[in-house]
Amino acid sequence: MHDGVFFEDQGLPTATVISSEFVKAARAQADALGAREYRPVVVPHPIQPLTREEVRLLADKAFDEILARLTP
Repeated sequence: MHDGVFFEDQGLPTATVISSEFVKAARAQADALGAREYRPVVVPHPIQPLTREEVRLLADKAFDEILARLTP
């Protein structure tokens, strides 16, 4: 979150990707950084036990949202 907020503050679009397990922590960190409107891209948790193909499917599902965040 810190890097995403930092770069957004510099005028560079970002797409911070987190798993659903970390939504509350990400919100708290963004709020602490004064970025109440900053929203990460959230993918289902857990990721660690997934196969490479399953991770690719998650990435494919998140791709449009990530692209939209990076291309204003």
